[in-house]
Amino acid sequence: MPTVQETVFRNSALQEIEEISAAPLALDDIWRGIEADQFLPHFQPKVNLRGMELAGVEALMRWQHPERGLLSPGAFLPVIADNFLFDELTAVMLEKSIAQSRRWQNDKVNVPVSVNLSPDLLRDTGIAERIEAKALRHGLPPHRLIIEVPEAAIAHDIAESLDNLVRLRVKGFGLAIDDFGTGHCDRNQLERIPASEMKIDRLMLAGAGQRPALKALLQQAIELARDLNLNSVAEGVESQEEWDLVNELGCDMAQGYFIARPMAGDDLLTWLHAWTSDPFV
Repeated sequence: MPTVQETVFRNSALQEIEEISAAPLALDDIWRGIEADQFLPHFQPKVNLRGMELAGVEALMRWQHPERGLLSPGAFLPVIADNFLFDELTAVMLEKSIAQSRRWQNDKVNVPVSVNLSPDLLRDTGIAERIEAKALRHGLPPHRLIIEVPEAAIAHDIAESLDNLVRLRVKGFGLAIDDFGTGHCDRNQLERIPASEMKIDRLMLAGAGQRPALKALLQQAIELARDLNLNSVAEGVESQEEWDLVNELGCDMAQGYFIARPMAGDDLLTWLHAWTSDPFV
């Protein structure tokens, strides 16, 4: 018999296949969804490996489609990858994630929420001030918000992006290098980024327990984060074996289906109570 966790993972995979194989979505559909306020963040917990306490959450985009149900990004992001609507949706995610984080703060859950920033917005000269204004409007302290930027965007556009990255850090926001291991930043580039966190991509983790060369690369990434004084986060931890491996290698935090699937904001307190009582059940 499959475990509940295995069943949830399998059903999620089937759902994503069905979403992508359904009739294609058009830009007009997505724009109507934005106007109808159908896009919302779901939140995936991030936990400390040693104490296993909640360390933060990442906001992940979802679309509550009136006919297709809850859609994950694979169903709609390819349609808007090179379109201004991606920036529009990023702004929606920022606003709603900040508001949700402030509500959690009222319930004494004081952990940072991480929000992904698109490469185009990373080059927008006013983005740091707009993010600051949103946080101030909701009364959210800057250190409760982490901006995630993909390693590839930093590697390709560091000259254009660096000023915004510095301004965000000076204002007190956290900054995570996302999908590390896929963007080929060299150490000199990384040392210029005022980051607080390095999120190691699942591509460096999957199969590392059976492949010594891949395990060595994963260990190098964790040690590099430590050398740069960054918190290391293993993304996509999906099994006890992977949890044990990143713990063995000295990673600081983990995120993935083995811990929890992304969930609606109102469900986090219920999950947190269960996790605190008995993790992994």
